Amino acid sequence: SLHDVARLWQVPGWKGRIGVISSMTDAFCGGCNRLRVTAAGELRNCLFGEEGWSLLEEIRNGASDEALVSQVGEAVQRKHSKLGGKRDMFELRERGDKALPMIALG
Repeated sequence: SLHDVARLWQVPGWKGRIGVISSMTDAFCGGCNRLRVTAAGELRNCLFGEEGWSLLEEIRNGASDEALVSQVGEAVQRKHSKLGGKRDMFELRERGDKALPMIALG
């Protein structure tokens, strides 16, 4: 499907499948429909993105459901078509501390 991120293989006669996520050589970004909320309550719209929206802060400040929906909508609208707005893996390396490790993104 358009929204799959892994290319899956299954060996005849074996249980299970093997999946490879090749985000650099076969970018799936254009079909990505995922959002992530970090353990710190920050909404992220891209694994490679630098921008985040603090849902936790909004909730703690008493934001309405409508305000939260608006913030999620903004995150969806601002998704880049590829690699968090970067051209290639070399530009991705330049993100420094703006890049969150996979373990922080969930």
